[in-house]
Amino acid sequence: MDPIGHEDDQPIGDAMMEEAPVGEDVTIKTMMEYMVNFREHIDSLVNGMRADISSLHDEVSMLHDELHVDNQEVNEDEEDDEDDDDDDDEDEDDDDDDLNKYIVSATPPARKIVIFYVNGVLAYFPRQPKDVVLRTGLYEFMHFCVDNFVVVIWSSKMRHNIDYVLEKLPLLSDHFLFTWDQANCKTYDNVTYCKDLNDVWNAFPYFNDLNTLLVDDSAENIIYNQKYNYICPHSFDADSHSGDNTLEKGGNIREYLENLLKAPNVPDFVRNNPFLSD
Repeated sequence: MDPIGHEDDQPIGDAMMEEAPVGEDVTIKTMMEYMVNFREHIDSLVNGMRADISSLHDEVSMLHDELHVDNQEVNEDEEDDEDDDDDDDEDEDDDDDDLNKYIVSATPPARKIVIFYVNGVLAYFPRQPKDVVLRTGLYEFMHFCVDNFVVVIWSSKMRHNIDYVLEKLPLLSDHFLFTWDQANCKTYDNVTYCKDLNDVWNAFPYFNDLNTLLVDDSAENIIYNQKYNYICPHSFDADSHSGDNTLEKGGNIREYLENLLKAPNVPDFVRNNPFLSD
């Protein structure tokens, strides 16, 4: 203390030197706690990863066991198949003298397909196609056809002309397998539009020459086809509106198709029963 009684002033620098160790101790302690916590966190992550790896190892082992079982089953099935093949070989040896196994059935599907030309067979197109005249008895005739055959409409006219006929058969047209027009025809001499049944058979492989009949009033339209897959009735036109009954019961087309129903196939029936046009 000085003579007056005041305490001696302590240098500022000395005070700071005394406080510094306290601050350093706090910082080191904090860092140590942080490092301990960090170590515990790392240990926790490592333990978790070890648990995941152990779980994956168990799953892989289970899959391996399942694959082993599946492979055993496949091998057993293959052995059974080989035994069956051996039995089949023995059966084939026993059947070597059976000639019936070489017979291939030529029976066509249950329903035959009948393809109708429009103008001249089902209807008549005057100068104005919208004034189309349906052949006498057409509606009832088409009912008979869709009940007994697969029915197709194929015209050499443009589509909008065919629509005039289809509009008059609203309840029946939905039952036609398809309706083809001029776009589906081939041209002959750059003028005549022809129908090639091979186009139908290519598009619908379950039909063929055994079960297909084309009804067209013009032989020129069917030059690409085999002789016994079509008939040519007389044309329905402006001069034959009255007195025509070819589609009605007892008429030649209706009667011909009724008899065709009983035939095993189309070509043999047409060959043995030439169509007689009025």
